[in-house]
Amino acid sequence: MTKSAILDYVGRKAGMDYFSVRMHRELCKIGVSNTLYTNFEVPHDPGVRQVFSFDSAGVSKAKATLRYALGILRAFQGIRREGSQHFIFHYFKGGLREALVLELARWHGQRIHLLVHDVERLDQSTPQNWLKDLIDNFLRRRILGRGCHHAYTFSQAAADELLHHAPGLKDRLTVLRHGHFLDLPLPVPTQAQARQELQIKEGTMALLFFGQIKESKGLDILLEAMNLVHDPDIHLIIAGSARDVDPQDLIQSLVEPSVQNQIHLHNRYISDQERDSLFKACDALVIPYRRIYNSGVLMMGLSYGKTVIASDLPANCEIIQNGVNGYLFEDGNPSDLAQNILGLKNASNRPTFEAIMNPLRAQHSWDLMAQQMKPFLGH
Repeated sequence: MTKSAILDYVGRKAGMDYFSVRMHRELCKIGVSNTLYTNFEVPHDPGVRQVFSFDSAGVSKAKATLRYALGILRAFQGIRREGSQHFIFHYFKGGLREALVLELARWHGQRIHLLVHDVERLDQSTPQNWLKDLIDNFLRRRILGRGCHHAYTFSQAAADELLHHAPGLKDRLTVLRHGHFLDLPLPVPTQAQARQELQIKEGTMALLFFGQIKESKGLDILLEAMNLVHDPDIHLIIAGSARDVDPQDLIQSLVEPSVQNQIHLHNRYISDQERDSLFKACDALVIPYRRIYNSGVLMMGLSYGKTVIASDLPANCEIIQNGVNGYLFEDGNPSDLAQNILGLKNASNRPTFEAIMNPLRAQHSWDLMAQQMKPFLGH
């Protein structure tokens, strides 16, 4: 039997737990003996092993690095013990830390499979350092050039850019369709209960911006659009922890004083229960991103049956068909975004629930993703 291991050091810190658990379960269903090493446990599933600490808030960088290193060592102890042959790794920044992990995997005789989420670094939370950037670029080319058995992206746009940086991957690259989260909504609260809990008044249209707050996510574009909307019945909820921008500073500097009371900021880690209430309560999810290769938040919004308004980046256009299962606005254009928001409020023919759900069921099942990976997980 083929044995594999997924290493997910992000896990619950940024919502990767939903992704990793579903991939783990589907690989097991198609006959792959898989173990997931991460920062959480799943009741009654011994195949999910917690090797990393989850709570790193307030922990020094040195202590966090030590915890990470110990988690990596624990994961590879498990890999040796289980006799895994294939190492499946969530690839983000492509720097020294990831390169060392992949070297360890090679030393353990693993065939390396990269789940490429970001082709280039999107997080600017650490200061620019030319030497570090030079080393990271060298390591990224090395990893992508000859450091993996197979690589996977979650959009054709990401694949095209990846091949521009690493043309040698052409015969070792597969585009997977990001899986849906249709089983994520909890039975309670209902939408009415969620709106009451969040104190959303009757007749208010609630927009949601959800996830880590980074410069690349374009929150400033959405805030400028709220000025142009200038409708007291349209409110914006911002929920997620800040990375490389201060959302409160953005609100103070960009939003007109008369509009600021329509902006509701939750700048912190959002629990699963809170996330469920937020998605149920909102009328629409806004994705104003400047750069993106794939979006779990977009898939989550669609999975809750919500209308999505997204920037017309290539990766978004692969999922959203304008006017059918959501709306697209011109990337970086607050005026066009404002027109879409106002149009949604006044629309009598919003995307139907089935128009949103049907593409998810047909094109974004986790079973399909696992079946696409299976041929590359042979001996």
